[in-house]
Amino acid sequence: MAVAMKPPVQMRAHLTRLKLVEAVAASLAEVGLAGTTTAAIAGRAEISHGALFRHFPTKTDMLAATVEDQLLRFVTAFRAGLAKPGTDPVHTACTVLWRIFRRAEMRGIFEIYVAARTDPALARRLAPILERHRATILQQARELFPAAAKRHRDFEGAIDAIVYAMQGAALGLFSPDADDEVVHLAFLERLAHRELEGKR
Repeated sequence: MAVAMKPPVQMRAHLTRLKLVEAVAASLAEVGLAGTTTAAIAGRAEISHGALFRHFPTKTDMLAATVEDQLLRFVTAFRAGLAKPGTDPVHTACTVLWRIFRRAEMRGIFEIYVAARTDPALARRLAPILERHRATILQQARELFPAAAKRHRDFEGAIDAIVYAMQGAALGLFSPDADDEVVHLAFLERLAHRELEGKR
């Protein structure tokens, strides 16, 4: 009878870390940051509390790793959404981005952002992650809208404004009212068209 081979130690460690950050993301989506304790995460990931701290010495380390993992997933989802055919790239980009911002996981990530306002250690850990994420967004925008990137006097500022406006609107809609979502998304799409294509 064949004996199942255990994956290498380094791979097992990677898989356990992934399991932990996925448990954090799921907990944030369901019960928020207040309910996302290390004990709760260890239980969700089905590992001991001690093992959790061997992978992440502090909760701050674990939260930062979760933010980085989720942002990479959001970028992957955004690019996958853009791959679908469409005649209006602004409409497609806005629709895909809105769906991502409306995810429960994104709300959880924004709870971490807010917590960092009064947690200097967390703010320091998040700063380079968020800077890399912004650079990725701007690069994606340049690839999507090359003409606007050349023409617009403040292309990066325009992209920041569009993304931040969409984040705020998406997070502000706590009730899933389809009519409200349509109105908000239509306004944000008009804003994006005006900034990126000069349409009014």
